[in-house]
Amino acid sequence: MTAASSAFLEFHTAADVTVKAGQRLGVRRLKDYELVYFPKSTDTEYTLEEETHSLQQPCVLLTRPFEPHAYRFDPLQPTRHLFLHFDFAEWLFERRYPALASGTPLVRLQEHSLVPVLMKQLLFLCHKRPARWHSFAETIVLTVLEEMEAALSATGNDGAAVQMPGQIAEALQYIERHADGPIDVEALARTSGWSHEHFSRTFQRHVGHSPKAWISKRRIDLAAQHLLQRTDSVKQIAHRLGFADEYYFHRLFRRVMGMTAAMYRSKFTDIRMRELAPPGEWELFYPLNHYVVFHDLPPE
Repeated sequence: MTAASSAFLEFHTAADVTVKAGQRLGVRRLKDYELVYFPKSTDTEYTLEEETHSLQQPCVLLTRPFEPHAYRFDPLQPTRHLFLHFDFAEWLFERRYPALASGTPLVRLQEHSLVPVLMKQLLFLCHKRPARWHSFAETIVLTVLEEMEAALSATGNDGAAVQMPGQIAEALQYIERHADGPIDVEALARTSGWSHEHFSRTFQRHVGHSPKAWISKRRIDLAAQHLLQRTDSVKQIAHRLGFADEYYFHRLFRRVMGMTAAMYRSKFTDIRMRELAPPGEWELFYPLNHYVVFHDLPPE
């Protein structure tokens, strides 16, 4: 008996791949479970049975065995996704994850989600296969399923709690495109067709931040990139990103990043740090567009 055959889950195939813009994956039925993570907002469409879902936010989804499904990938840009095929005893899956076993097992990820780190760690383990890798990988998969189950079961298993309204998804995309310029929350609310109060409440519920706080956070993220990639002064970077009050920028940067902008630049541009992999760039540790096939896959 192999290690995989005596384990709780049986892995078949795993990969971190990027498909060309406009690709389509026609209707298919898999014999196993497929867990798929889309790390970025995309215009990809996922069709399950006869219902089509737009993946306009980082998300994770699970296709169950023998379900007819299809993909139409983003027509304008390549689409990266990480996936794993595995077997799970159906009776046990339905008992442990009743929300995932019914409805549409699609979860749009919030900022606090563990899925992004877990899925990249999973691909690393599948590729490197260190000691006890299968047990570690199994734990990761079960953790991802637990997060999905908790999100979907919040409103009676129909997934409503995690379905982000199109108005909010569009607002997030607008903020990403214009983070280096002025953004008027009142104008965003008018574009959504909602009142300012309703827009702000809905944004807070789905994003976990008020619109103003989210805009500030994204600008700080962008400022952090500029500090490492450009030679402009901290003051110049702050002004370029719309912070008229330099003192406020310094306070906000420290609160978000845990250190001053000057300390951040000094620490992460230090020549002694160049040998360390930047956090989150797991693709440095396993090859992209490479399928990991497990040889203990039982014959069909």
